[in-house]
Amino acid sequence: MFNKNNGQMNAIDKTIFEQLIPKDHLLVKINEVFDFDFLYEKLKSKYSDIGRHSKDPVMMFKILLLEFIYNLSDVQIAQRVQTDIAFRWFLKLSINDSGPDDTTISYFRTRRIGDEDFELLFTSIVKQCIEKDIVKTRRYQVDSTNVDANVNYPSDKKLLRQAVEKVAKEIRKFNPNLAEQWMQDFESEIDKFYEQQERVHPTAHYETAKQMLESLYCKTYDELQGNSKYIDAYTVCYELVDRYLFNKKDKIISVVDPEARVAYKTTRKTKTGYKNHIIIDKDSEIILGSVQTPFNVGDQKELLPLVEQVEKNYHLKPKEVSADKVYGTTKNRADLKDKDIISNINFYAETEGEADGRYTTHDFLVSEDIMSMTCPNGIVTNRFRDVTIKSDEDSYPYRDFKFDKRYCDNCPHRDKCLNKRKDKFVERGKRIRISSRYDAIARDKARAKTNEFNDALNLRFKIERRFATQVNHRGARRTRYIGLAKTKNQINLVNTVTNIIRAIHIIESLNIGTA
Repeated sequence: MFNKNNGQMNAIDKTIFEQLIPKDHLLVKINEVFDFDFLYEKLKSKYSDIGRHSKDPVMMFKILLLEFIYNLSDVQIAQRVQTDIAFRWFLKLSINDSGPDDTTISYFRTRRIGDEDFELLFTSIVKQCIEKDIVKTRRYQVDSTNVDANVNYPSDKKLLRQAVEKVAKEIRKFNPNLAEQWMQDFESEIDKFYEQQERVHPTAHYETAKQMLESLYCKTYDELQGNSKYIDAYTVCYELVDRYLFNKKDKIISVVDPEARVAYKTTRKTKTGYKNHIIIDKDSEIILGSVQTPFNVGDQKELLPLVEQVEKNYHLKPKEVSADKVYGTTKNRADLKDKDIISNINFYAETEGEADGRYTTHDFLVSEDIMSMTCPNGIVTNRFRDVTIKSDEDSYPYRDFKFDKRYCDNCPHRDKCLNKRKDKFVERGKRIRISSRYDAIARDKARAKTNEFNDALNLRFKIERRFATQVNHRGARRTRYIGLAKTKNQINLVNTVTNIIRAIHIIESLNIGTA
């Protein structure tokens, strides 16, 4: 049954709290600045009208925030609530009230409330920051950081064995004999390979597992129609085998957390887990929106969703957006241009021709309507054809311009322009390929030459500072929970707490400045 803490203190409790809690305590400041009572109305439908009284839902949400303010676990926060006077005051518990245990906290987080409630808390805190004039500008920054999965990254053979053993474990619950026989058959098939050779490639293990799973499907068909735990175990094992054998990119890396993914930051440096993509206000450093994905999802894909998320939630359209080079796909640049948003995204250095001083694409002038091109020698061509290249990054076709070989043969710049191989020209007429949205690229190249652009790049440390705070003080280095959905909720709480603390610091600095 829905229940609210009374919040009324007797004279003794009031005296104790006033004497022991400093006026400048962080929780006192949070209580003065932010209102959490809106959660009562939003969460009321989550509770029954009959039964025992529940724990106050706002108190429970505050407990989840306290976990990430002070980087505590469910067990640790339950203990601190019993002994910490400031915690009890913040949660509106009297001296004699009992707080929730760690099981109650876990139940509230995983079963009582949903993903939308974590989103609601985050957006409501941002709206309060906007109402208090903490977020003032329309200049935003976008970036991402990794959140490591709380799992090991085993070898291919060990990963398969873990998946097979998990399937056998679930079979054992409804047919122990089948589970035992299935594991013996699997081991027997693998042993045959090692009898023939000392080293066996993982592919042999996976092909064997595929055959075993196919035979198992018929034997356990009925269980696969309704046994959720067995379905999950079988599906993970089958997907693991299928993605390995067919060399699919989106490979499973953990049986414990099958939604975590791996990506390579360099040839020797791998990262496993998830990403926290955020968009912040450049001046206040308040996080305005976030998206969470597996780690192998490219950063560039989340730029526009973040911009649109801010527009949808707060009706704020940015004037300019700053981001790393990886976000500088043609699609992103074109989308920002179409939305009339200034792009502060740098370009990768062109390698073609740089080392030997030859001309690059940037030395050729493109007309505004992208219907003609002028070479460094002043020759204009309007000969082109449109080509489409399959790409996940750019959905726009390319335009191939071709210069007449008669001009190129007699051009004084041909040594710096035409491609050579072993001191022989391999092309007669110069060809240049550009995107059909070169208008967006040209706009951003012009912007990149301005002082305003350099100033924006020099402020990139601000968003990095938000990530550093989360990793060092808010427990965001590693996931606490298993799966993308639960990780999203954790990161939403981290982002919410980051905003709360940042807002308090801003208000303090304003008060000091006006004192």
